[in-house]
Amino acid sequence: MLALPQTLVVAVSGAIIGDNVGYYLGRRLGRPWLERHPRLAASHGGVVARVDELFARHGGKAILIGRFVGFLRALAPFVAGASHMRYRTFVVYNAIGATAWGVAFVLLGYFLGESWPVVEKWLGRAGLVLGALAIIATWLWLRRRRKSAKPAPPA
Repeated sequence: MLALPQTLVVAVSGAIIGDNVGYYLGRRLGRPWLERHPRLAASHGGVVARVDELFARHGGKAILIGRFVGFLRALAPFVAGASHMRYRTFVVYNAIGATAWGVAFVLLGYFLGESWPVVEKWLGRAGLVLGALAIIATWLWLRRRRKSAKPAPPA
């Protein structure tokens, strides 16, 4: 059985290493893989270009926040690599997010012990709500940008 300090180190290290593997895969397979699997990656209709732009502007925040949202946790590092986010930027935000996430979840498990199934249920719902809000906010932002980019009709 691992003691608390060792558990924290293993959780944080695993999160950092796992995201670095995802980034590397995204960097190596990224664009061609997304183009070969448009349905799987939702890369049709210019989505990849918009995601590239989003990562260029807000990549660090996406990595940091994505750590706490279930489906983004696995997807964000791959997309960051595929979008050619600077590795140095990725590593910094990934380390901060992985450390915060690892410490938070290990300590929650440690202090709540047998109550973990209840906590997990509520954290899962919170992650789903945060993920939905992030998707809606991104969609609204992209929609607003598209509207402002359209030329004004002739008078």
